[in-house]
Amino acid sequence: MAILSGQTALPFNYQVIYSRRRSVQLAIKAGQLTIRAPKGTSSQFISALLARKQQWILLHLARTEAEADSAVAALDRHEILVSGQSIPFCWQLAAKANVVMTERQCKVSIPTRVKPERRALYLNRQLQEYFVPLAEQYFQQAVASQAQLMGCKPKAIRIGNWQRKWGFCNSLSEVGFNWRLMQAPTWVAEYVVVHELAHLTHMNHSNAFWQRVTKFSADYRLAEQWLKQHQRLLL
Repeated sequence: MAILSGQTALPFNYQVIYSRRRSVQLAIKAGQLTIRAPKGTSSQFISALLARKQQWILLHLARTEAEADSAVAALDRHEILVSGQSIPFCWQLAAKANVVMTERQCKVSIPTRVKPERRALYLNRQLQEYFVPLAEQYFQQAVASQAQLMGCKPKAIRIGNWQRKWGFCNSLSEVGFNWRLMQAPTWVAEYVVVHELAHLTHMNHSNAFWQRVTKFSADYRLAEQWLKQHQRLLL
């Protein structure tokens, strides 16, 4: 396996790894673009490929940079949203990992063994592990109750970790919800439940779909507005 670094007129650097593979792969991780290519792939081919994929590369580099900034900012936050309420937040180094959540404060303990450059990501993972079981319990109950009112029944409920969507409904009649909705007010989370269950009847955003949403969530516009305004405050 051979590794080469490259820099061209393109507005980014990259690393090429040659090995016994059959196809070329582009991968972006931690702000670094890596090209994995079969042995013998010419530099001209790689340059042409990068030129064609330039917009895609720049978009994903920007996203990973924004996510990294968000993770680092986690160590600097002083408040956290829980069920729509802002409560004081702090973290400390300790022997063991722990999350203590009360009505008055959220305190996270990060093990001293975690390297400083990994603490922000570790902290976010701890909070995710705290909220996911709460989300599983809440959405099981909320979906069961709302599905009965709406006369529908999803086949499965998933809890996901997505940066750019609050839920989903697929052709298999599965619905899913972002665990970060545990940070939103209950009435906002309830709207997302209605939204995804409405897709069991209308797999689109037609007028008929929105009429069904309105029937069971009359203030859905306020819920969508809350999500747009507070998205950056969620983990």
